[in-house]
Amino acid sequence: MGLNVVLLGYGAIGRSLHGMLERHAPSIEVLGVLDRTAGSTGTGQGNGQETGPAADPATRRCVGDADSRLPVLTLAEALERADVIAECASPAAVRALGPAIIASGTDLLVASLGALVDAGLRTALLDAGPGRTYLSTGAIGGLDLIRASAGTIRSIELDTRKPPAALLHAGLPEALRAWINEAATLGEPRTVFAGTVARAVALFPSNINVAAALGLAAGDLGLVHVTITADPAATQTHHAIGIRGSAGSYELSIANAPDPHNPATSALTARAMASGLLRLAGVGPHFI
Repeated sequence: MGLNVVLLGYGAIGRSLHGMLERHAPSIEVLGVLDRTAGSTGTGQGNGQETGPAADPATRRCVGDADSRLPVLTLAEALERADVIAECASPAAVRALGPAIIASGTDLLVASLGALVDAGLRTALLDAGPGRTYLSTGAIGGLDLIRASAGTIRSIELDTRKPPAALLHAGLPEALRAWINEAATLGEPRTVFAGTVARAVALFPSNINVAAALGLAAGDLGLVHVTITADPAATQTHHAIGIRGSAGSYELSIANAPDPHNPATSALTARAMASGLLRLAGVGPHFI
């Protein structure tokens, strides 16, 4: 029996992940896409078509390419059929649907780790059960080293450098938007943020999941100090990570190509999710 997966989100990451997982059938079967606007038993919203269990398969809404279509599922359908729901949407989607998924006994793979800066949500997803929450390694490496060093770490410095356009989004405060745009106009790198993980996630919810990943691996989000630089000369996203502690000091330097369909995220993000799901499906090699 293969691992049955439902995707939560079908933007750039979801589409890429779907394509990667298709190559691993029957070890993994992608059953459909969870409608983020659908209730536990209700109909899909936004197009007026029913997507609940009684929906006519001929009229059910689908997503994907013509030769690789996926049905849009209600939450009830997804919870009934999926072994794992893979979130590749947003922190808002994790907050809205994550607790219900875990409470149902279905497992959840989270890419938008920034959502877990909320202590109540962390408890609901990581401690409550009976479903299990898996955290995607996302766009960085070294999390195994940080987890192994947890309890000995004094500080983690994260310096993230991205092209200005990759930092812009609809909810950005206007003053910060102007500051980033000015960096692009002048053609000079500019520090646009320095502070805590929680504040970084609040300002850049889809850009800085790596900061939350570092804090979660270390067991304390407060250990991480985040600096974000808008660099007009950057063609990749660069993360410089410095870890200091009694067990040792470590330096990690990561440069990721952006996703071709969404410059705000790295192409590695979908690959990391695929790698994690393959491990859950029993496809090796396994590093523990």
